[in-house]
Amino acid sequence: MTQTPNDLVTAAKTTVPDISAEDAMALHGQDGVVFLDVREPGEVAGGKVAGAVAIPRGVLEFQMQALEGAKTVVVYCAAGGRAALAGATLKALGFEDVRNAGGFKDWVEAGGVVE
Repeated sequence: MTQTPNDLVTAAKTTVPDISAEDAMALHGQDGVVFLDVREPGEVAGGKVAGAVAIPRGVLEFQMQALEGAKTVVVYCAAGGRAALAGATLKALGFEDVRNAGGFKDWVEAGGVVE
């Protein structure tokens, strides 16, 4: 049976915990915590979490050296689906502490710092 994109996101969410924007804000700036924006460059041009590393989900496996040394990776995208898929990929690649902060709009609405 063929899986849908929603099936893949649901499966990814079983390995990568969702966190609220407030929980993400509590992690922001902590030593060893890297925020990862997996949106496309045109989306990131409108702003991103301050200090976040921007790597589009489609090339994550090829650019993950930018995450070297991260103890915790907090992933986000526009709504949370791509972040869940990217988080599952990071877990498969050996990152142990990966969290899905959902969508950038949630961060902005919660008053998170942007650049």
